[in-house]
Amino acid sequence: MKRIIIIEDEKDISNLYKLLFEREGIQIEEIISSGKIALEKIDELKDSLTDIIFIIDHRIPEKTGLEVAKRLIEISPVLKNQIIIATADDTISKDQVHDLGIPYFLRKPFSLEDLLATLDKIEKSS
Repeated sequence: MKRIIIIEDEKDISNLYKLLFEREGIQIEEIISSGKIALEKIDELKDSLTDIIFIIDHRIPEKTGLEVAKRLIEISPVLKNQIIIATADDTISKDQVHDLGIPYFLRKPFSLEDLLATLDKIEKSS
């Protein structure tokens, strides 16, 4: 299983991810709560991003989730297949996410099964 970095500013949702993944035996590398910190982390890790799956909320402080995703794709276009945009934000559509080449979009609230199925698709395609 690839490492997972979650970019999510709501503590309740971050804790929920943590509980769900721990129950499934999935290790979370890090939870980042702002777009600015996420971009700094991405630049710090840019030589080892290919083994990381990113779960990104669109509405985060300082930068949007799509801005963070665009930076990942700038570093390496193949990373678009390791990004899940997970958001309750109605101002962003599945089409906008797909236009960036990102195949994985989950509208909150989503089920654990949907999230695990998406992670499984990413694992199988890499």
